[in-house]
Amino acid sequence: MSKPVPHNKRKIKERREDVLVLLTKGMKGYEIAKELGVDASTVSRDIQYLISQSHNYLNSLAKEALPFMYQTSIEGIRNVLKECWNIYTVENNKEMTWFHKIAALKLAKECNETLFKLTAEGPSGMYVKILEERLAKIEAREITR
Repeated sequence: MSKPVPHNKRKIKERREDVLVLLTKGMKGYEIAKELGVDASTVSRDIQYLISQSHNYLNSLAKEALPFMYQTSIEGIRNVLKECWNIYTVENNKEMTWFHKIAALKLAKECNETLFKLTAEGPSGMYVKILEERLAKIEAREITR
């Protein structure tokens, strides 16, 4: 059996990018292998690598960007709520009809529901992710024993 021909990192990266593009077009692994002229096991390894990279990206997003996104979303909703109440409580403005005021109340209700959902589900979802990571580490330690 001959040794596999070494591939340089650039070629591997380009092939993986091609695999990703073809996956997004709905192609199956064996079809991608035929299209790229490589063995199906190579495509399978590339897909596993891409899955791993996706997990790393999502974990990073959850740890670093998600808390900031939650905070800015909540602040944005609070600003909308303030404006809703400004519209509802405005006096002596002929441009502001009861239709506008009722619409502002409806939007305020939706904002409060969204705030509740973000507050209730956001932190718990992040906590579940932390627990899953801890469990994976514990399981990995048990496997190596």
